[in-house]
Amino acid sequence: MKLFRRRSLALAIAVAMAAPTTVLATNGMWMIGYGAKATGMGGAGVAYPQDAMAAAYNPASMTSVGEARLDATLELFYPPRAAVHDSSLLPMDARSRDDLFPIPAIGAVLSNPATPFAMGMAVVGAGLGTNYNQEDGTMFRPTGIPAYKNVGVFLMQMQMLPSLAYKIDENNSLGFSLVIAMQTFRAFGLEAFSSLGFTNNTSHLTNRGYDWSFGGGYRLGWFGTYFDQKLNLGLTYAPKVHMQRFNRYSGLFARHGEFDIPESYAAGLAIKLTPKVNVAFDVERILWNKIPAIGNPGPDASNPSSFFPLCPGTDKTTCLTGGENGLGFGWTSQNVYKLGFDYKYNKDLTLRAGVNYGKAPIPPSQVLFNVLAPATVEKHLTFGATWTQKDNNELTLTYMHAFKNTIKGPTAFGPVNGLPVSGTNGSIAMSQTSVSIAYGIKF
Repeated sequence: MKLFRRRSLALAIAVAMAAPTTVLATNGMWMIGYGAKATGMGGAGVAYPQDAMAAAYNPASMTSVGEARLDATLELFYPPRAAVHDSSLLPMDARSRDDLFPIPAIGAVLSNPATPFAMGMAVVGAGLGTNYNQEDGTMFRPTGIPAYKNVGVFLMQMQMLPSLAYKIDENNSLGFSLVIAMQTFRAFGLEAFSSLGFTNNTSHLTNRGYDWSFGGGYRLGWFGTYFDQKLNLGLTYAPKVHMQRFNRYSGLFARHGEFDIPESYAAGLAIKLTPKVNVAFDVERILWNKIPAIGNPGPDASNPSSFFPLCPGTDKTTCLTGGENGLGFGWTSQNVYKLGFDYKYNKDLTLRAGVNYGKAPIPPSQVLFNVLAPATVEKHLTFGATWTQKDNNELTLTYMHAFKNTIKGPTAFGPVNGLPVSGTNGSIAMSQTSVSIAYGIKF
């Protein structure tokens, strides 16, 4: 039986490596948490390993997960998005279609108390997407310019994390994850970018179907537990993941289709307040601005003579979309704060609650292009519960709500004759709700 279970867990790890993950933006374009348990605590998990998703937070913490387990989550994600653009040339007042998304996640850990090693696998996803109806004479389909009937983008990223942890002494562990990354992207209805002179490559701009790219990197982690396991500390670092270019969209993203996964780092602590109550807190920083396709500014909303902010001279070629300094979404780096509590009500029931806050990475001056990527939400509230079954396996339910947040700002195409304004004529908004169900199997 034990051999069968080991083989089953090995098969689950292989499935985890192949499982597709599609999500929509929360902390920027990343989910607040991975797996139902940590999500129920506001996404805190760097120093508080609760299940086999530990490798997604901090590979070093796998040494504290237990002998072996498999956790699978299905999250139903509902993120309504909308945009308004008050402009005589490029008006818009629309809500994005496709509002319900199933999001799978899976992780597995193998360990042996007799050895200082633990190994595991987690699959994590990121992404964003919009799909607006557009009619002739609207924002992305100006009068007289032929364009597809819908406009939007779709980005899905997946990182598979085969991981190894080593317990260097009674209190400290180190961890390493290999990052195997895949992403796919599609843009449609952006013919106006060509007609308005935004791009340096009209044939690789829009309506090119799905393009795929692959890449790799690594993650590092440290995990420490002190004072009879009443205090846990954790640190993680993930450098930029270098990805192949999106060749089909080399006229849209800066540097001829380059779209890497940004560098990030995080610190966390967890405190056992009482035998039944734990609190966990993480701080994470995501360097969106270091990825040119994401961080380069979009059109200058205040000065037509400097429409391309990174090209103040007369030659604007490198600042056209697809160029070395091509127009982007203007995202800034983001600090994310995650706070969660759990309470062991009895031996079979654990209750959770959490909050998550990260100021949206979109400045008000960057509303125009971010109609396509309205990552506006900032405040998240979460609740969850885990029931331990008779066979010692676990069923977890989690609820997450991200409160609606609207970002307003000026655009380069104002309400009067399309001229820029110093006030507000554009806005983007999003809220989010999700329900997760997870099942954990202990081996």
